[in-house]
Amino acid sequence: MTRLLRWMARAYGFAIALRLALYRTHYRQTRRLRQFTISIGNLTTGGTGKTPLVEYVARLLIAEGHRVSILTRGYGRVRNRLQVVLRMADGPLPEARLAGDEPVMMARHLQEATVVVNRDRYAGGVWAESHAGVTMHLMDDGYQHIALDRDLNLLVIDAERPFDSGELIPLGRLREPLHEIARATAVILTRTDRPFDQGGLESQIRRFAGDPALPIFHAYHDVVALWSPAEQRRIPPLDFERKKVAALCAIARPELFADDLGHYGMNVVHTLTLRDHARFTHSVLVNFFSETQVRGAEAILTTEKDWVRLEGQPFPVQPPLWVAMIEARMADEAAFRNYLLQSISRFKPRPPS
Repeated sequence: MTRLLRWMARAYGFAIALRLALYRTHYRQTRRLRQFTISIGNLTTGGTGKTPLVEYVARLLIAEGHRVSILTRGYGRVRNRLQVVLRMADGPLPEARLAGDEPVMMARHLQEATVVVNRDRYAGGVWAESHAGVTMHLMDDGYQHIALDRDLNLLVIDAERPFDSGELIPLGRLREPLHEIARATAVILTRTDRPFDQGGLESQIRRFAGDPALPIFHAYHDVVALWSPAEQRRIPPLDFERKKVAALCAIARPELFADDLGHYGMNVVHTLTLRDHARFTHSVLVNFFSETQVRGAEAILTTEKDWVRLEGQPFPVQPPLWVAMIEARMADEAAFRNYLLQSISRFKPRPPS
């Protein structure tokens, strides 16, 4: 099996190298939007804390007076060739199965932004410029989407598990070889509130980037509140300290959600985890609720991303369900803000293509 995976990883690596070469030799052309474009993406598969960072950057830009679009593919949705636009000002948002769970969640959090779900991020950006008058684009999960050029290329790396084995998928978690870090204009390390070898990791990143001055920023995420859909109220996560809870999620790294709950002193007595973006069937939920009651859980905890897909499902009155509200934090917020705004200040809108 290992030999097969290694062969598949080599084939995948060849395909990646060929695709990059086609763009670098201009055999395939990249396209540019008129307005400033920031890409936020990973070098590895799933679970780096990218989505909260997209929201963090969007809030910062909105506070500076920009009309922001978020260009996203919308993983896990049906009819994924159609464009879906999410704006709270336009009325009720579409279901997660049509737009994707993360786009719906971002649209709810960022009511002044325009979220455009389209596999072709350039087409989505053109629509946003002509119909929503946006002055700033954020490309979600855009590191590998090199068909669209960007003015800032922010690479998100999990400080706790940066590269794992250093192997390409399916043998490892890398989407691209490590030397492609060189495409990044800056790196954001996430989960830096956990122990990690800061000096060693930053040295390794700059070595692969070929740039000893590459900006590297530190970020982490925090559970800022627990929200009750039934009662429409928020409470601090410490209110559940020492309570028995059950965890329900379908995210890339479910163990981190359990760790977050444990950090606030919750006693996780039962968990149900499915693959990232998976839908919760009625039978799976019934079994989960039953086991939750048997184990004496006082509450069910899930993530916002999961709640977007759980809405409309029948839930028992006891134990009640609470949603963990998670936001990104920058350890060096002022430095990151200055880097972003100084980069933007040098930009002049491009003529129509």
